[in-house]
Amino acid sequence: DYFKQLFAQVTNPPLDAIREELVTSMGSTIGPERNLLRPEPESCHQIKIPYPILDNDELAKLRHLADLAFRTVTLPMLYSPSEGGAGLERAMDALCRRASEAVAEGCTILILSDRGVDRTHAPIPSLLATAGVHHHLVREGTRTKCGLLVESGEAREVHHMALLVGYGA
Repeated sequence: DYFKQLFAQVTNPPLDAIREELVTSMGSTIGPERNLLRPEPESCHQIKIPYPILDNDELAKLRHLADLAFRTVTLPMLYSPSEGGAGLERAMDALCRRASEAVAEGCTILILSDRGVDRTHAPIPSLLATAGVHHHLVREGTRTKCGLLVESGEAREVHHMALLVGYGA
């Protein structure tokens, strides 16, 4: 909530979503990215989505793709709150390590999920998990080999969703 926008942004001239679809589109793609300087047919092998928010059915379809070019793995973003800050740090390290292993094994879509929360497992804050995995993979040089999705009950407002996209989801 710290990052809430405290002003109204108006474009001049106003954007026309119908006539300027290219600049107002919310569509995106999911999947590995290839070398932009050496385009090839495989560079186009992406999943196009019209909106950055997926419902449960769309997420289930991504989990069970029949296309062999896309391999999906779900990584739990949970930790034991009884272990305090050190437990959270260990869980983040383990999440980043599992993400690296999944990419090395050929997974092209990583789903960070907070499903499984119970009395002994709390969710790692989704912004922390997303940014942590994103930057870990960037440092490794493997971020463009996979798409990063977040399955979370934490994001409730448009602003929360926008931050997740901005942090690498």
